[in-house]
Amino acid sequence: MNETTSLHFHGMYQNGTVAADGPVGVAQCGIAPGRYFQYRFVGNPAGTHWWHSHEKAQYTDGLRGKMIIHDPVWEASLKVHRQIYLSVSDWWHQQSPFMVHDYLSPNNTDGSLPTPNSFLLNDSRAPPRFRLKRDRRYLVRIVSFAGLVCGQFHIANHTLTVVAIDGEPVRPAITDTIAICAGQSYDFIVLGNQYEQAANYILKMTTDMLTGPIPSSQTRALIGDIALENNTSIAAGISPNGSFTGPYGSQGVSYIPTLLNFNWTAQGILDDATLVPLDNEPLFKNVTRRINFRTNQVYYEGIGSRISIGIQPYTEPRVPSLQSALTTGQLALDWTTYGPGTSPYVVRHNDIVEIYMENPQIWPHPMHLHGHNFQIAGRGLGSWDGNEDSLYQTPARRNNLVIPPFGWFLIRFIADNPGVWFLHCHIDLHLVGGMAATIVEAPDVLQLQQRIPIQNIEACKADYRCSVGTCNCRLDKLSEEESNEQCNTIFNNVNPARYGALLPC
Repeated sequence: MNETTSLHFHGMYQNGTVAADGPVGVAQCGIAPGRYFQYRFVGNPAGTHWWHSHEKAQYTDGLRGKMIIHDPVWEASLKVHRQIYLSVSDWWHQQSPFMVHDYLSPNNTDGSLPTPNSFLLNDSRAPPRFRLKRDRRYLVRIVSFAGLVCGQFHIANHTLTVVAIDGEPVRPAITDTIAICAGQSYDFIVLGNQYEQAANYILKMTTDMLTGPIPSSQTRALIGDIALENNTSIAAGISPNGSFTGPYGSQGVSYIPTLLNFNWTAQGILDDATLVPLDNEPLFKNVTRRINFRTNQVYYEGIGSRISIGIQPYTEPRVPSLQSALTTGQLALDWTTYGPGTSPYVVRHNDIVEIYMENPQIWPHPMHLHGHNFQIAGRGLGSWDGNEDSLYQTPARRNNLVIPPFGWFLIRFIADNPGVWFLHCHIDLHLVGGMAATIVEAPDVLQLQQRIPIQNIEACKADYRCSVGTCNCRLDKLSEEESNEQCNTIFNNVNPARYGALLPC
């Protein structure tokens, strides 16, 4: 390919292999065209996950895929007969480098986002057909590849029993509809309805994240059919394992479901923050490190509209932050080593970390943390009043949580995985616009456990980047003033200029 790239294995803890986490500027330099890079890690935790490019907004062009890591013991406990794998995605007819260029342009004064041209299920506009057996239990594992919007999934006259979110098992929770946003995954059980010959389902794009024109209802939604195995009108070509073949009208299908239509409105949407983890882990108490974030979108004259959540809008550094953490000794404990443009927050080993975030915007944001599944301690509108008793005492865990418009969330995790971890909005254009921060976790312990792989150093050389040292490519201590002036920020980015992620052939 003619673009720099990288791969991130979304949801993986990367214990001891943080150099394989993937985000460019955090864990590695970009992989230059024609170069080779190998990712080696333990697939942990089990669950419904995915992999994708982590170079600017590149994954929205299609460099992505499902990644299911099976847990035979947990799956056996569900007593399901088959598993069905689905993906949700939005799709633009323009390639991402051009969208990035337009979004970051000084002409985009209000941070407007391009509206997707369509909504896809399993990367197709042809909705899958499912064949279910009466009274059989099916585990549906659905993951969102979206770069912007959320989707609502519903099956007519059936309930969905949610059993996991982002790979984390939860106590079974019955719902009518799930809302799945960029980067998230859900596992739910569907029981074949013994009273019906057929049903249908709908996947509908939500519009609360759109800043531009609203697509038509036919563009925003997909309606597919479900039938029992002994329904003779179902095509013989349908796979016997509960999956699907072909679009509507193929294989002589005569049955067209009419239970749902494009004007369907969701009722009874699951609130993921109210779920309870299967292991009943209690809320972490005695917080030792508190970090506050706030969505802040600003137009900078001559630069464009950028979004920050911390110190400054995130800007890719001259040295990947992980490589700075591994090569600067005791200086790795000082935030100036990484530069204000990376919005770095250093935490100590085994800190109980609390992240409180407020969002004063009218748009929600799906916030993803690498390296951890965090506890959803609380979420609401307005601001948290600081009352510990109002928090969830047995909170669900996940790695991607939506902060509501004009709202807040509070998450907690134990800093037991030394590394440099990205926290960012999974609306990909918001990420390239700066809506991210880096959690530098126990760099002193990290230096005792891990080293920079040779291939990571070679990737930086091939991409004409520094591979060691502080954010200004040196090995001496930086003052706050030097860090601001000599390291990359939106005001003095010295990375090679590129049109999005494209490089000349």
